[in-house]
Amino acid sequence: MKKKIWIPILVVILAILFVPIPSGAYKDGGTREYSALTYKIVDWNRLTGDSTYDETKVYFFPYNFKSIGDLWYYEEDKVEFGFNATILEINGNSVIVEPHEDEPERSSASQISFGISELPNIDAKVGDFVKVIYTGGIMESYPAQIKAVNWEKAKDVRSAAYTEQWVEKTDENKWTGNYELFSDIRITEIYSNCFFARTVIPFPYEIKLNGKISDEWCVGDQVICTYENTYYDEETHRVEADFTDIEVSTFQLEEGKAYKPVIYLYPEEETEVSVKLDLNGKLTCTYPEYKDGWKVTAAPDGTLTDANGQIYNYLYWEGETNTNYDLSKGFCVKGKDTAKFLEDALEKLGLTRREANEFIVYWLPLMQDNPYNIISFQTDIYTDAAKLSINPYPDTLIRVFMTYQSEDKYVDLPEQQLSTPERNGFTVVEWGGTEIK
Repeated sequence: MKKKIWIPILVVILAILFVPIPSGAYKDGGTREYSALTYKIVDWNRLTGDSTYDETKVYFFPYNFKSIGDLWYYEEDKVEFGFNATILEINGNSVIVEPHEDEPERSSASQISFGISELPNIDAKVGDFVKVIYTGGIMESYPAQIKAVNWEKAKDVRSAAYTEQWVEKTDENKWTGNYELFSDIRITEIYSNCFFARTVIPFPYEIKLNGKISDEWCVGDQVICTYENTYYDEETHRVEADFTDIEVSTFQLEEGKAYKPVIYLYPEEETEVSVKLDLNGKLTCTYPEYKDGWKVTAAPDGTLTDANGQIYNYLYWEGETNTNYDLSKGFCVKGKDTAKFLEDALEKLGLTRREANEFIVYWLPLMQDNPYNIISFQTDIYTDAAKLSINPYPDTLIRVFMTYQSEDKYVDLPEQQLSTPERNGFTVVEWGGTEIK
């Protein structure tokens, strides 16, 4: 009989020791805690500036008896904060920045210093606008100090005006072409007096649109824009105009269409080169115009000149095919990690930093906000569908064609092996891609 009495008592004691029960809910964004006698679970959902600290943590004895405020002390050093600033000084591995007027950090200090030896190289210079990511607090000194964990060139700087000349506004640069080329665009940077964008359908243009954009629009938004007073610099592919209206664009890239394959030519000496493309499908856009092929004079630095003296950085085409691409091998990459992945992969595939930069600048805005991307680089399937004939024939031919598919969760697939070709003699490089839906 005594044994039967102790069983329920033991169950109660174990429940008190090990079964957590709700013990608190907080108006900090939605944090909740669940307590047992030996441990505490905190489901953090705490607002931290313009973001939320969303983690679930377990605290064992004796930390389970601490208040939520005391426990936050152990977490806040892991919380990332960010602010926009202007670089004032660069001294070796140290940088001093001035937070912009509308940033909360400005109330703590007008100048903030941090180390950059372990941060990415962003080719920063004095006067650049940057976004700085840091953890922990702001140390009271002069200048104030923070522990920066990342930084990048700022893309949304509505508190600052863009003052550099973008395009020289001469009669020669006055745009008389098809305005519809720039109708569907994706916002890449925002300033107080203008914003920058690139076309959704890839053309070799970077566009500056003058005028104040409303707060409802953000970097990455896809919009339709109308504008006037347009100028175009053919050498830099820069466009500048005054925008008059803006609205949401619902344009989507078409599955299976080869977008922005561009072809670079690097002969060892100035050479007349002809390039023909045998596409299993139809060409939808070329630049310069494809007239039974391209004929240009190529210089060793990659500069191309046509018969009219027009200068180009590369040959551009897009087209539609019915090709079935192979995604059975490849990589599943978090959207936020796409830039770093592409930097490493494109180097392995033989692209120079300049070529990889132009690849990433186009594709990254389409991929970085996806939860995951399945990425596979096509080989024979692509080259058989888009055959190149080049005269004189190159010593080295590198063709990189990426297919990607957005996924909501991680997908385990065999990793694709990438090899680095050796660039010798007359080298031709092509890159492009398409989205698989």
